[in-house]
Amino acid sequence: MRNILRRRRTRGAVVAAALAGSLVCGLVATADADVSSPSPQSAPAETKAAQAVQVTAASCSTTYLAYGSRGECVRQLQTNLGGLSADGVYGAATRNRVRAFQTDARISADGKVGPQTWKKLRSYGKAMAWAGGITLYMCELNSKAFRVSAWNNTGKWADWAYYMYDHGYPLDGEKIGPNRLANQFNIYAERYEGKQFTAWVGSSVHHTRSIRSPSATALPAC
Repeated sequence: MRNILRRRRTRGAVVAAALAGSLVCGLVATADADVSSPSPQSAPAETKAAQAVQVTAASCSTTYLAYGSRGECVRQLQTNLGGLSADGVYGAATRNRVRAFQTDARISADGKVGPQTWKKLRSYGKAMAWAGGITLYMCELNSKAFRVSAWNNTGKWADWAYYMYDHGYPLDGEKIGPNRLANQFNIYAERYEGKQFTAWVGSSVHHTRSIRSPSATALPAC
């Protein structure tokens, strides 16, 4: 039996109590950044890297991809979809996952990636974790808020939970129907550091500890 707090009854109190410290730290960090914003020449390496990713993301959103395509935009597509090796090669596995994404997102499932597919993918964000055919997505609403979405590509009803470091509770998802891709809720915090993602699919339970960093600088805007 699952022994976790349901989001519907607890998330407001949990977020308010557990994240107060991170929000305060975030406000201080933001204030410091406003006072002494570095020049482009003196910007930290990680800032430059984040800016480079944003530029690449913008250019990729107008790039058409199909079976046989190669390069950085294919790698970005694979990373954002999740459940794929980000090798930069648009092969059969990538095409099949794109078709599944398009079908569950209710757009034309031709296995090719153009502006409509990029836009739909951007509305969910970036894959943070996946297990048992369930993919967790996050995108940045603003500097203090993320949107969380889930993709159930299993053909069965499913549920999920995202367990965090330094917290005694999971971020608990809503049940999601077969072959559905849907926004689940918004969360408010500087960061959500995950340690485990668990998916319940039918009578099966799947776990993974392979989770990407959900810091705002690593996420696309919603």
